[in-house]
Amino acid sequence: MTRPIVFLTDYGLEDEFVGICHAVIARIAPGARVIDLTHGIPRQDVRRGALVLGRAVPYLPADAVLLAVVDPGVGSARRSVAVEAASGLLLVGPDNGLLSHAFEAAGGAARAVEIAAPEVVLQPPSRTFHGRDVFAPAAAHLALGRPLEALGPGVEPASLVRLEVPRARVEPGRVACEVTGVDRFGNVQLSATPADLAAAGLGEAFRLGHRWVRFADTFADAPPGEVAAVEDSQGYVALIVNGGSAAQATGLRAGDEVLLA
Repeated sequence: MTRPIVFLTDYGLEDEFVGICHAVIARIAPGARVIDLTHGIPRQDVRRGALVLGRAVPYLPADAVLLAVVDPGVGSARRSVAVEAASGLLLVGPDNGLLSHAFEAAGGAARAVEIAAPEVVLQPPSRTFHGRDVFAPAAAHLALGRPLEALGPGVEPASLVRLEVPRARVEPGRVACEVTGVDRFGNVQLSATPADLAAAGLGEAFRLGHRWVRFADTFADAPPGEVAAVEDSQGYVALIVNGGSAAQATGLRAGDEVLLA
């Protein structure tokens, strides 16, 4: 039975890139179901892509092939890899840390290969579009049941590039954390959890700069127009504005350091 392919990129949908990758997969594995996780990762933001992939793993089909392309180093010496996680999840993408949160969430990298087999890679491969020529074909072959080792030479799993997971720093009365992302609604996602805030004694409310921010159970529970905090669907603290944009209200962007006190 053909395995499903879960597809993430920073390609956007304005150009033909996503569609061409779908077409390449369809030529090789016409029975493969492709689930588009997102193609809206900010351009070249490998860390954001890694975070999204890692948080998605618990909800993926158990037999999925995860195809991910956020690849500012395309055409350079960075490796193109396919990884088998301990859970059996297969992952395909550049070896730049993009896959690391996902394979760690799936039990760690058990085996890995460099995608190099000429019967897998479209010939001649472009130096600028490995999504089409390397990663989509590799994912399609894996979806058909081709063994990992048929894609190319083995890679020591310990040598795979890994990105650090942002962690909050908790002290009595304060939590230092990071903005891990801003979604299309303007919700500001933080690297702190409600447990982090509770450990610091900030369970009900906290100060963010000059403003007090209170927790709400839902978006509708927050006073309209005011910055509030909720526990998001991934179990982290998010800043929200009922009927507005927390990013606009606070001026926060991905990567910003934030002190909650």
